[in-house]
Amino acid sequence: MTSRRQFIKRGIASGLLALPFTEIPALSYEEQLKLAASDEELFELVRKQLHVPLDRIYLNTGSLGPSPIAVTDAVANRMKQLEMNPAIENWGELGNEMEGVREKVAVLIRANKEDIVLTRNTTEGLSLISQSLKLKKGEEILTTTHEHGGGEVGLEYMAAKQGAVIKKIQIPTPANSKEEVIETVVASITSKTKVVMLSHVNTLTGLRMPFEEIAKITKPKGIILIADGAQAPGLIDIDVKAMGVDAYAASGHKWMMGPKETGFVYWSKSLQEKISPVFTSSGFSSYSASSGTRNVAVIAGLGVAIDWLNLIGIHQIEKRCLEIRNHCLSRLKELKGITIISPEVDSLSTGIVSFVLEKGENKTVASELGKQNIIVKVLPKYNGIRISCHMFVSKADIDQFINALSALI
Repeated sequence: MTSRRQFIKRGIASGLLALPFTEIPALSYEEQLKLAASDEELFELVRKQLHVPLDRIYLNTGSLGPSPIAVTDAVANRMKQLEMNPAIENWGELGNEMEGVREKVAVLIRANKEDIVLTRNTTEGLSLISQSLKLKKGEEILTTTHEHGGGEVGLEYMAAKQGAVIKKIQIPTPANSKEEVIETVVASITSKTKVVMLSHVNTLTGLRMPFEEIAKITKPKGIILIADGAQAPGLIDIDVKAMGVDAYAASGHKWMMGPKETGFVYWSKSLQEKISPVFTSSGFSSYSASSGTRNVAVIAGLGVAIDWLNLIGIHQIEKRCLEIRNHCLSRLKELKGITIISPEVDSLSTGIVSFVLEKGENKTVASELGKQNIIVKVLPKYNGIRISCHMFVSKADIDQFINALSALI
């Protein structure tokens, strides 16, 4: 791969640098990333393309990811373009960009565009299902004790309105193997189970749920399998068809690093025959009579975020996140006074690692870390802390975090 230095040398040879210095064209962010000579240089460039100050260690992408400058510039530019001629732009050139974003989402998760609905977040995508899926009194919805409240609220609504029963299972923390996780889920499925909702990447522990194997159990039984994908896109490679899920809902503002209040949901053809929320009653298009006016600028920004991720490479990102996560895990093991609750085996691991404090309060620790410009996520129910190791986090960042943490526990 050509380095920037080599690029400049070639520029000299071609006469580019014969121009006055001020006339030398600046490299675009795309050119900078393409010209990175190594992985380390690539992710250093990624870090510099964020608004997060360089002296801040941001370890909470699992809550909200920082959008790169390319995304925020795209949103701002489109907002200005929209406001210069609102009605024409909203249902014209800018509005048409939204359909392109649906296609980009479909390619990202290996789905068909016609099965994608653009939403504001994961919660909305899951709730659209819960609002219109019909269950009988006493039928069971299977989920775990580690789900996010945004996923649970739809299940609770469905149970309250239809008399269904929510059954929660305890996934081992840490889980030691795929087989252990699969057996835990399968053992709780009964003849009354009609829906199973699980997180693709668990919000508490970062566990990667083995959906493909679970689908082989649920599909023959006619059980609807739903994936809460809030933590997965932008962190790991996704193939909804290989996973065998009936629905997959996700947000664009976490690991995808897209604009806030963006998301999407995928529904299989078979599930589409069973649900019909008002929001999609006029079709799945990004704008329809039932969707009403959309925020064109931020939806277009999601498309730019997907382009940015693809430029870096999804597999490259997944590899990098796991590498940083493994470094974090290794360093955490050196400390006393904590219990790690995230899985260690690679097949279940992602860029999230969480631990429980044996003494002291997590809020106090997080607050003290914050004073040192180290941002982490508090896990209230477990007196725990979650660390998100996205691609822009370096091993040096992790080492600085570990040094600060060791002085507080």
